[in-house]
Amino acid sequence: MTGVRTSAVRSPLDFVRAARTGVAHADETMPAGRIMQQLRRCGPATRTVLAECTGLSSSTVNRAVSALLEYGLLRDRPDLAPRGRVGRPHVPVEVDTDQGFLAGIHLGERETWVVSGDLLGRELHRTTFATPASAFDVFAAIGAALRVHEVALQGRRALWAGLAVGGLYDGHRGALDHPRLGWCEAPVDALFRAIVPTPYTVVPYVEAVAEVEYHRFESAFRRRPESWLYLWAEQTISMAWLVDGLARSSADDIESFCAVTGQSSGDDADPSSNRSVLLGRAVALVRDVVNPDVVTVGGDAVTRQGPEREDVSDGYRQRSSYNDVPLLFSEPDDGLRSAAALGAASRVMYVDPIGAMQAR
Repeated sequence: MTGVRTSAVRSPLDFVRAARTGVAHADETMPAGRIMQQLRRCGPATRTVLAECTGLSSSTVNRAVSALLEYGLLRDRPDLAPRGRVGRPHVPVEVDTDQGFLAGIHLGERETWVVSGDLLGRELHRTTFATPASAFDVFAAIGAALRVHEVALQGRRALWAGLAVGGLYDGHRGALDHPRLGWCEAPVDALFRAIVPTPYTVVPYVEAVAEVEYHRFESAFRRRPESWLYLWAEQTISMAWLVDGLARSSADDIESFCAVTGQSSGDDADPSSNRSVLLGRAVALVRDVVNPDVVTVGGDAVTRQGPEREDVSDGYRQRSSYNDVPLLFSEPDDGLRSAAALGAASRVMYVDPIGAMQAR
């Protein structure tokens, strides 16, 4: 059982530094992970097509696909092979959604979601409950929910677990600081290992949400932005920086940062300088520094149509030095928490799936 350290940083300034230097060393995805991503994005494909689409050599694709088939992450689809073509290079493969399941947990301030799903992120079973005050009680409830899921999903094997959570997780100490929950150095790793019989990943919630939103954008517009700046605004404000669909850095609870960076000289006399306007200005400042391809704001505080969304847009226009990257807003989605929880669990399967299976 292993925990995987997150990329969360302690301050927005650290976030900006990480974002500006992140592109140079962004691609940490293993060949098998690139193959998994391609199949998730485009569906069944032959080894020949996978080599063409990923830029990997045929021998590399063959080795990776063979290992992924052996581990039960892919399956052959001979029924989709072109007529008259024989041999494995012409037999399509696809992500196997029947053998295993992922266990994703979103630990929220008010409510915790425990979600089991397949490798494509489709929900199979869900349990929700009010978040208890103590870390011990939280993980005891998570463990009880997972045992119910295991019974309901008999015949499937647990592949990986993921915890999407706010605050700051220290992977070296296995501890979580979460001021809004009143947790200081909560022993998350020890509690997780006691209830989850599989390896797991701890992911900042804003990163999990941002990756889900990225994949939805990619599917809707058939476009893969190289870089993506994502802001999440609900009770608190967080931001994440993505490169090629994977989060590279994030900062949690940046309300004070937005308040300071969003101020203008005349704000003391300007009653319109509310939280939403300040958020828009802060987004514009970070956008000008890191220069992303896409800028998106999500979260219930701004995704519902209303004056808040207009205020964020006004603040963004006021402060940004460029107009070539418009501000986008996520649409309201009641399934986003479930998808983010499963995204935390599936992340490693699309980065280093063979390494993940070897760690079991």
